Amino acid sequence: MLYALILAGGKGIRLYPLSRSENPKQFLKLINDKSFLRNTVDRIKPLVSKENIFVVTNEEYLDKIYEELPDISKSNIFVEPANKETAYYRI
Repeated sequence: MLYALILAGGKGIRLYPLSRSENPKQFLKLINDKSFLRNTVDRIKPLVSKENIFVVTNEEYLDKIYEELPDISKSNIFVEPANKETAYYRI
C-alpha cells in the first residue's frame, strides 16, 4: 500500500515575482489550466488511492487547499503549527 505526502505550505519565493505570499507556487497555473498542486495530485492518483494522499500546509492556505482538492478528505489535510521551512535545503 502506497502513501503520498504533499508539502504545500511554502511561500514559493524561488518563483518570485510570479509567486507571492497571497498566491504561492502550489496554486500557480503555469503548465496548463490546473495548479501545480492539482497537477501533482492528478499525477499520483493512478498510483496512490485518494484515501492515502495527505497534504501539509499552513493555516493561511487551508481554504485554498480545500478549494483546489475537494476530492481529498479534510482529515487528510494537516496544518503545520508554524512555518519552519522544513523542506528547505541549504547548501
